[in-house]
Amino acid sequence: MKFLINISTDSELIGYEAIALAFTLASFDHQVQLYFDGGSHHLLTDDTSRLYGMVQSLALYDLPPAWHGFTPEVLATFDAKILAVFGEKTADDTAETVLNF
Repeated sequence: MKFLINISTDSELIGYEAIALAFTLASFDHQVQLYFDGGSHHLLTDDTSRLYGMVQSLALYDLPPAWHGFTPEVLATFDAKILAVFGEKTADDTAETVLNF
């Protein structure tokens, strides 16, 4: 099954649950694409948040680079470790299930 998980929360707990769900689904051979937007950038710039460390593990779960909807100004606040987890958003919108956090 193909999942798109939209993460726009600024809550560390909700963001953690969304990433944990993505890792669990990927462990059971589901295709998962993460999309970050909204207030989630606060969690990605805080190197003490759990989300900061978790998104750096996408490759370990064979997840593709995450997509984002951040402005260039927001991206300028990210360090190289976080920027490395993002890739180009493709036109592939064939997700069977979309989950919003």
